[in-house]
Amino acid sequence: MSQLFRVITDGVTAWTGRAIQQTIDQAAANGGGVVTVPAGTYLLDNAVHLRTGVHLMGEPGAILKKIPSVSSLIPDYLGYGHYEITVAEPQKFHVGMGIHVLDDLSMGFYTTVATILGIDGERLFLDRMLNHDYGPAAKARAVSVFSLIEADQVSDVIIENLILDGNQAEETFALNGCRGAGLFIYQARRVAVRKVEIREFRGDALSFQQNIDITVDDCHLHHNTGGGIHPGSGSVRYLLQKNRIHDNGGCGIFYCLRTTHSICRSNLIENNAGIGISIGERDTDHLIANNTLRGQGGPGISFRMPTRRSGDRVCLLGNTLQGNCCREGSAEIEIPPNLHWIHLLGNTLVPNGKPAISIGEGCTDIYIEGNTVSGRGQKTADVVGPHDTVRFTTPPKFPPVGPDALPPHGARHLGIENPGPPALNP
Repeated sequence: MSQLFRVITDGVTAWTGRAIQQTIDQAAANGGGVVTVPAGTYLLDNAVHLRTGVHLMGEPGAILKKIPSVSSLIPDYLGYGHYEITVAEPQKFHVGMGIHVLDDLSMGFYTTVATILGIDGERLFLDRMLNHDYGPAAKARAVSVFSLIEADQVSDVIIENLILDGNQAEETFALNGCRGAGLFIYQARRVAVRKVEIREFRGDALSFQQNIDITVDDCHLHHNTGGGIHPGSGSVRYLLQKNRIHDNGGCGIFYCLRTTHSICRSNLIENNAGIGISIGERDTDHLIANNTLRGQGGPGISFRMPTRRSGDRVCLLGNTLQGNCCREGSAEIEIPPNLHWIHLLGNTLVPNGKPAISIGEGCTDIYIEGNTVSGRGQKTADVVGPHDTVRFTTPPKFPPVGPDALPPHGARHLGIENPGPPALNP
């Protein structure tokens, strides 16, 4: 039976993330267990960092809320691999604060997210090394921005029944989705996120990078400036189901780079500013089924133009797409040139003045069958583009997709030689 731990406020750490962190660390030191967060609003000056074997569960009304960030320019040239930075205004920072180190060249994983361990004059000492060189010429700076919950290099973790509030009205900095989000999972295994609401965050609601066996189930992700869910950077074998993703400033779900073998099913994705579901570079072997996508600014489902290889071996089954392309996009479902092994079956499409499906040159093994368009059976005219690349029949033998289809070597790029059977936790 799991050990039980309850967050207790003491008048000093009362209603702050420090009380939650102390209880998580206590549970981890005792081999793991369930940490219960009582109702209340907990103000965060750093991410709540999960530990292996900990189940973080909120009682109804438990809210984790970010305090507004502060920032300072960095006057010195900083070196990759160092654990120290200098700041022009050290009085703005304090020990235990989460910070983000960046400059005007920043993109992707270039930036550094860390915790301040000590301060000596203008020097801040960090718990993580710098990801890159930073210098004044590129306006290097430190900003006290962070994810509200971070699961970094952990395993066997559950996050459940919490409200994460990014305090968008007072926060001024948008966090890069490769380095953080309202909830950020990084290089982790067997993590389940259930019944979590993420709102008003300046950045993506939920991002996970370089992971295996991640489950996001029955979450509510809305009114964030970035996207809803951002699976990325080689993550494999994950399940996204029964989530409500709406009114975000980016895409509903953004498959980023080389994410493979997932199931995305029964999600409600609506009124996001970008694309409903965006599939990109080497994002392969996915099942996308029974989702409802409506009212997006861009297409309902769009495969991005590949540099060399894109989202091949993807099944779109039984989805409903209605009234997307409100601001841009060529069709409800967009398939660019040079994609391979895409199966569209039993989808319901109600276009918003645009074609149902568009397809580019050079595709192979594109199967489109049994869909309905504006209340009637699909016609060949519903597909815009070269019809010699399309087959309006059942595929003779479509490659298996989804978590069970991950081959034994399918996670070697993550340093995992043989991941074993799926360990998803719906």
